[in-house]
Amino acid sequence: MEVREHGSGLHVPAVGAKWPCIPPSTLGNNWIRLRSDGVVNEGTDFVATGGVLRDYNGRWILGYNRYLGFCFVMKVELWGILDGLALLLEQKYDSEMVQTDGKETVLAIQNQAHNDLDSTLIRRIHQNLSRIRH
Repeated sequence: MEVREHGSGLHVPAVGAKWPCIPPSTLGNNWIRLRSDGVVNEGTDFVATGGVLRDYNGRWILGYNRYLGFCFVMKVELWGILDGLALLLEQKYDSEMVQTDGKETVLAIQNQAHNDLDSTLIRRIHQNLSRIRH
């Protein structure tokens, strides 16, 4: 798993940038894009995560969300990725590209460098990634 624009792995866009539109010919027609993000309302401590699955042409397949209560940003990002990967497996998709705007999250997953709070989520993400053929 690595940070890059095309291919399997995690992609982090520049701050304020739009998600890149990757040409269908680059990925092939069996690729599914998982885009994940989280939201925190500081006034109410409402924390949620979610994302969308899109086909190789960028067409919406399905969306998902999860209310998390109070938690840290890293955990919000990890839950979004984990839930999205679980959906990919449930739907039996075999090629994915995960996109998130959390660079620290991507690095933690790549390096498996994590604290005790996030280690279980990162381990589960790795387990799900290993079950998806690339």
